[in-house]
Amino acid sequence: MFSKGVSDVYIHRGKQAVLQTNYLKECINKGLLPFIEKYHHNGNYLFWPDLASAHYSNLVKERLHEKNVPLVARQDNPPNVPQARSIETVWALLERKVDENNWEAKNLDALARRIKQKGKEFDQNMLQTMVEGVRKKLRGYVARRIIFSLLNTVFCSVFHALSNKNKK
Repeated sequence: MFSKGVSDVYIHRGKQAVLQTNYLKECINKGLLPFIEKYHHNGNYLFWPDLASAHYSNLVKERLHEKNVPLVARQDNPPNVPQARSIETVWALLERKVDENNWEAKNLDALARRIKQKGKEFDQNMLQTMVEGVRKKLRGYVARRIIFSLLNTVFCSVFHALSNKNKK
């Protein structure tokens, strides 16, 4: 999901999570890199994946580095801040769309078709607004964290000073 639009849904067929090699081939090489070349050749972007292991594998990080794709470092990617990753909201919305009217898949092919079909029904403007709104939400989140940190520092300093004064 990008501020310029949404890529096609990739359906992974397998019993395991997506491996780094599949992720690199199907999502990075076939999806992300062509999208960046088409819409973000000016370099004004940041790749912010979720915390799946394949997203931060050495193989993937090396490819992104080789292509000069800026990546949010894993240690800077907070696990419990869903408002920072609008894709989490999109997955929840997609799940609801797929399950509309108590729809049930007869088989995996039917499920894959339904997911792709429902993914195409999203309003592009709404999705773009969600992505663009992330910056604003994060600024507010960071500002609140900084204010809390400053207040905590001031409180601790005052408390420490009073404690030392009372000891005298």
